[in-house]
Amino acid sequence: MTGTRPRLQILTADLGGGTGNHLLGLLRQPALEGFEASILSERPLTAREDPPVPLDRLPETRLRYPLAQFARWRWLRRELASRRPDLVHAFFFWPLIYARLLRRAGIIPALVENREDQGFSWGRQEYALLRATRRLPDRVICVSEAVRRVVIEREGLDPARVVTIRNGIDPALPPEEPLDDLRAELGLSPGDLVLGVVANFNRAVKGMGHLVEAVPLIVREVPNARVLLLGRGEEEAALRERCRALGVADAVIFGGFRRDMHRCYRLMHLSGLTSLSEGLSITVLESMKFGLPVVATAVGGNPEVVEDGVTGVLVPPADPAAFAGAVAALLRDPARRAAMGQAGRRRIESGFAIAGVAERYAALYREVLAERGGR
Repeated sequence: MTGTRPRLQILTADLGGGTGNHLLGLLRQPALEGFEASILSERPLTAREDPPVPLDRLPETRLRYPLAQFARWRWLRRELASRRPDLVHAFFFWPLIYARLLRRAGIIPALVENREDQGFSWGRQEYALLRATRRLPDRVICVSEAVRRVVIEREGLDPARVVTIRNGIDPALPPEEPLDDLRAELGLSPGDLVLGVVANFNRAVKGMGHLVEAVPLIVREVPNARVLLLGRGEEEAALRERCRALGVADAVIFGGFRRDMHRCYRLMHLSGLTSLSEGLSITVLESMKFGLPVVATAVGGNPEVVEDGVTGVLVPPADPAAFAGAVAALLRDPARRAAMGQAGRRRIESGFAIAGVAERYAALYREVLAERGGR
């Protein structure tokens, strides 16, 4: 322990994607400097930036379920008994199960958990474990009201211990840079109208197949439209093949994983999200920060961010025609795009600044520690 700061142990399965980048952004905020934070992660760092606090990985194992989980729990029991955290904050399914069992064993004095989505990947077995141990976490943070409703209904948690703290981002814009080299690298022409889509291609829940099906409809209405896909994953080969089969391979650019996303957003005219389920999308927040209107599916937390007809357009999920129609209409209307983009940026500045999110996390940590008689 340094001075009198409480020890905050972050326990996560992954430090990548929206959740990982959001977590690291939170830990950079002044509001959390009052805690001595460190991270334990199951998988390697894939976030865009390095963590501002110490990061260690759980040991790798060749064991399979359930022996692998038992081995990790035993390692964590020894490690956390040595570290003696005042509070553990767990992200993703197995880390929060490990933490709950360590809480029951008396290793962890206080436990906070996060729910980043609506549990789309959890089945009967996962929910049985969650319900059996539902009394152990002190608080469960949900990133949207939509997520909170699902958590209370499916997990049987006490609503008084389930709170909504929506994700946030830094609203400050980085300095503008020349983009000619990036445009050339991605094969874009100055006259192209760019729909940007940032997604994890490993997750079918992102609806990338429906996005690709919408592309022929978009380019039929807007011939100079280009779709810039930013991300990576096992589905990429299948998505490329489908683009070729639909005859739109030239209109779809696979940009891969990028650390210079601030430059990529500035190439876009519009941002799209075709998720079938969503917690609260960091991509949507980042798009609005850069003054981009958003066409998103009306699922999960999307309607809590995108104000339909004001900062973007909400469309039904799994409906390529509706998505294509909204995209084409906005690409043909620069004045409406500009107005929506400005409204979106104001919404980020007023309601989704990460400094305020970090203050709410810090206040919740202090509240839990006070209840448990901690520092």
